[in-house]
Amino acid sequence: MFEWVVVRSEHRGIVGPALARAWRGEAALAQLAFASATVTFVVPTAASARRTARWPDVVGDWVDINEERLYPSDLAPVLAEELSGLGAEVLATFSELDLRKATTAWYRKGALAELEHVGAAQVAWTPDDGLGRPFDGTRRSIGAQVGRRIAELVGDERSANLMDRLDGQRLAVGEAILETAFLRMLGGSPPKMDELRGMVTTAPAERVRLG
Repeated sequence: MFEWVVVRSEHRGIVGPALARAWRGEAALAQLAFASATVTFVVPTAASARRTARWPDVVGDWVDINEERLYPSDLAPVLAEELSGLGAEVLATFSELDLRKATTAWYRKGALAELEHVGAAQVAWTPDDGLGRPFDGTRRSIGAQVGRRIAELVGDERSANLMDRLDGQRLAVGEAILETAFLRMLGGSPPKMDELRGMVTTAPAERVRLG
């Protein structure tokens, strides 16, 4: 399992203040440089959240009705709320190792802005569209839900290449939502998820102790 909060390098300076407000215990910070961006991964090592996460009412109701947790704890969403409240656009992500259960959520201005989750049940949410379902890995649904916004961020050719690979390999929804989230965060094609997990695990990490 991995549980990461990810921000671009220009927001590295606010990670410490946000951590102090969000977590107790210990966290690890790993900074990784990719071809298109440098990003910081915040990983809980022996941490607990200082409060519960805040969810839009309709998302909280979905969790209660489906008895399906979006994250294993409040750590990632609480830190994402604090970081985005200080001005960062934040990706809070979680996945089981087999990618059959995964969540990606974007936070802006201290609140959840977009959500995609797959597990025993599936859900997607934005303030404008309300509840829906993540794309199912087919070209038609990928194009409808994420193709346009990714093309705007990284260009038609690179987004088309990822869409082709997702469609051709019929990847699981969990892997698809993770790869599209990191395509947005990095502004270019991300490594495969198992490779990225290895990179984060083995990268030199700054240990931060929190009161």
